[in-house]
Order: sequence, then C-alpha cells, then structure tokens
Amino acid sequence: MLEAFILQFFSDQPRRGPAVYLLLTGKKTLSILFSALQHHQLQWLQLYPTLARADFQAALNTLIAQKRLVETDAGLVLGSNGVDSAVKVPLPEAYQPWMGLAEFERRLLLAVQVVSEASFDNRRYRPAVAEWATQQAVRDWLKHPESANFVSELTAAFATLPAPVADRLAQRLVGHDFVGAAQVGSLTASLEATNDLALLVAAIAQQKWPALWALWGGPTPLLPPNAKLVCDRFARGESRQQIAQQMRLRPSTVNEHLLEATILGWQPPVGQVYSATIKAALTAYQGQQLNYQALLDAVPGSEFFQVRLFQILDLQGRWPHD
Repeated sequence: MLEAFILQFFSDQPRRGPAVYLLLTGKKTLSILFSALQHHQLQWLQLYPTLARADFQAALNTLIAQKRLVETDAGLVLGSNGVDSAVKVPLPEAYQPWMGLAEFERRLLLAVQVVSEASFDNRRYRPAVAEWATQQAVRDWLKHPESANFVSELTAAFATLPAPVADRLAQRLVGHDFVGAAQVGSLTASLEATNDLALLVAAIAQQKWPALWALWGGPTPLLPPNAKLVCDRFARGESRQQIAQQMRLRPSTVNEHLLEATILGWQPPVGQVYSATIKAALTAYQGQQLNYQALLDAVPGSEFFQVRLFQILDLQGRWPHD
C-alpha cells in the first residue's frame, strides 16, 4: 500500500526520490519547495511527517524492481508498469499544510473529553492525551469565556460536514463512558482520517466559530519568524545586502528566505529586484520553463536570485506583464 501511495508523486517528469520524501515529511528548503512547485505538489507538504526514511526507501526500491519507476540521469520517472497501476490510494484533497492538523487533533480530543467529563462532574479520569503541552493549551483555552460555547459550536461544525465524515470523526473522540477508536489501521484509513479532520478545520477557518478557532489556534505559519522578518524588511525597501549585514545573515540565506516565502505565497516587490532590461529579457521566456542555467546564459547580467524568482512567479502565474 505504501508503494501505491508513493507512486502518485511521480510522473513522466524526472524527480529525485529524496525530494518526495522530504516534501512529505515537511522539510522546507528552497530546493524541496521549488521541486514541489514544479510538480504541482506543494499542497502535500508535511502530509506524512512520521514516514520513516527506511520505509520510504524500501518502497521506492520495490517500485524500481517492479519497473513501476525507472531511473534516469535526471531522476525517477513512471515506468510502463506504473502508469496504469491498479491500486490507488486516495490522497486527502481537503488537506493543506497550514492547517496544523496533528496539534489540533490532540487538542480536540482532550477538549471533548474534559468538557464531557465536566458535564458529569467527574474529575477522576485518565486524560486521553498525555502530552503536557496539549494539556496546558486546553487548560488555557478553558479559561476563556468562548470555551463555554464549545459544544454548540462543535455540533454546528459537524452539521456542515458530510454525514459519513462527521460519523467517523465522532467515532474517534473520547468522552464520559465512551472511548472511540484509539488508532486508525491502514494507510488508506489514515489518509481518510486526515481528510476528515481537514474538512473540519476548513469549516472552522471559514466560519470562525470563536471557541473552535481558539482551540485550533488559527493557520500555522509556514515561514519561520526570521524568514518573515527578512521579507518584511525587503518589502519596506531595504536591500538584500542591508538585510544580510543588519541581521548578520549570509547573503545566500537572505535570498533563500525570500525565494521560499515567494513559493509559499508571499508577494515580493518585483520592481525592486530587476532593471527594466533584465525584466524585459526574462519576460520573453515566460511559459518555457527553462532551467536556471539556460536562463542565466540567455539573460546577460542576471543572477541566480533573479532567475529563480522569475521561474517561481512564472510557474505560479504571478509574473507581472506590465
């Protein structure tokens, strides 16, 4: 089953195995993010954070041995035996990496238990989640007035979901005299559970129910604070050199932060990066998806940062036309 899951991240476009593994486990380096962008798979960032490297490699080796994947100099591509693979593992289409599902699931599980036991005036029970950080987060949440509306809000949220989704979510909860399914069995069931929870979070993000929003905590920032600070300073007009000097960062690190942020949706001040000549020269290559070295050779005076930023914005359809 793991082989069928992994196979879906490959196509007739060459791709390195480690790029897929690091995407699924949540590594946010420039090369990993750019590869995901090229293959239209950014959505799956940190989809499977607990995937063991050894298990991934063993599955990859099996796919190669079965000729479902074929090795080329540029990476792995689908083989003739992989194109029409009979086994499909549905991916959780509602999932987004900013949802913070793992942390929210723990908080939700404990919050339901605490509120349920409190309604029966029961203080003697084993917490469904032993993690101290989750317990502290739920304690803090209970101190806020909006938590009093938790039951009604959760009922309303479940009502917005398809009945089978709401039923599966409810079956995994813990309450007074009720213990749901402790573990999800197969990989397919696990991905279905991820999709169920993602649908709930999507509803919370849209409706902004106060108690549920406070328990969830809002979207998880995908950029570390330092990278966000670099972007903020650059957007205010500071040069990359100034930022590197004042923040005591290597120039390459500043460039990487800006490019990673752009891949993740930040809008860079394009006019601050390019002269009119270089911008016009790069614009002529829109939609051609040349590699960076070919673009560097084709546009005299350009640098890697400028070329990679162009590639990112072009792939995203955000390259300015004026």
